[in-house]
Amino acid sequence: MNVTVQRRLQPLRIRYADPLLGRLRSFWRWWSGELIELLPQNLQQAIAQRRQKLYVEVDGDKLLLSLGNRAAQREVLRLPLDTRDAGHADIPREVQQTILLMPDGKVLARRISLPTAAEENLREVLGFEMDLHTPFEASEVYYDYTIVGRDSARQKVTVDLVYAPREAVDALLEGTDSLGMKTDVVTCRRRDNANLQPVNLLPQEQRRARRVDVKSVNLALTALLALLLVAAISIPIVQKNRAIEVLEAQLQVAAAEARQGAELRQDLERMAEASQFLVEKKASDVMIVELIDEVSRILPDHTWIARLDLSGDELQIQGQSSASSSLIRIIESSPWFENARFSSPVVQIAGTDNDRFHITATVARKRADVEEQPQ
Repeated sequence: MNVTVQRRLQPLRIRYADPLLGRLRSFWRWWSGELIELLPQNLQQAIAQRRQKLYVEVDGDKLLLSLGNRAAQREVLRLPLDTRDAGHADIPREVQQTILLMPDGKVLARRISLPTAAEENLREVLGFEMDLHTPFEASEVYYDYTIVGRDSARQKVTVDLVYAPREAVDALLEGTDSLGMKTDVVTCRRRDNANLQPVNLLPQEQRRARRVDVKSVNLALTALLALLLVAAISIPIVQKNRAIEVLEAQLQVAAAEARQGAELRQDLERMAEASQFLVEKKASDVMIVELIDEVSRILPDHTWIARLDLSGDELQIQGQSSASSSLIRIIESSPWFENARFSSPVVQIAGTDNDRFHITATVARKRADVEEQPQ
């Protein structure tokens, strides 16, 4: 029953659980690194020492031991291959993992393409088809794999198969066991010699469970407590700073809007002043049409106007009339005009009873006077 359930859940694990676990591991590595950087330097060094890995590889006739991580290692010890001293004092013991690196000539790799359906039981499928892809039977090699691509359209999965003869692996494992080192991972370097293959050729039954280090747990709890204290102190400050930044941004926006409003108000005031000037100008100045209407109204029928000029408040009237001498009195009688006078002598027009006149008068009546009259 359990096997059936596991098989049914396998596609879900492959599609959802494995990618999620990978993201969680990546997040934890990043988060734990950030936490460690908050600790004092001596604690950081202690944690770094506890997190170091021991790398064991063959270099000629020597067994090379290095400490570090996947990115960088430093050599700490070289031992003859035939050494069997399990109590050697210089061998690092307090390490996170012991990784055995196989020589390049002892590990082979093959990229193969399989149907997507085979992903549910990929290890078993690779074991069954080992002799199709390699010169060995599954019982003759230790192997592991990494999935490097999936093609949903073609229903294919691409796998890097890494394998090594059991005799070569067992010989090196026997050597490390004789030195008192319990191997956790068996792998090899990539062709660029800078990174390791992300595989473990060590059989599942020979892998040991990760040891729980009480000191590491206590140190992690201490680091977590320190982080919580720092967070309890810093979070309110950060929140207040963010609130201040938000308020400052809002204040800047409000100030900009206020400036725009003030500028708009000034523009409106200038426009109002300009429009009022036009209104006042129109109200204070004499309308030409009204002026012509007044002149036409007061002059008698025996008078004709040939030219009418207005310059400022001075009106000049030129024309003909049969009684030019009476025109000064007629113009003076109008409230629109004052100081009427002849600008040039009156000239008799030959062959007629009419005179040619040129009269100048001051316009005294303003438009405001007209508007003040009752309707």
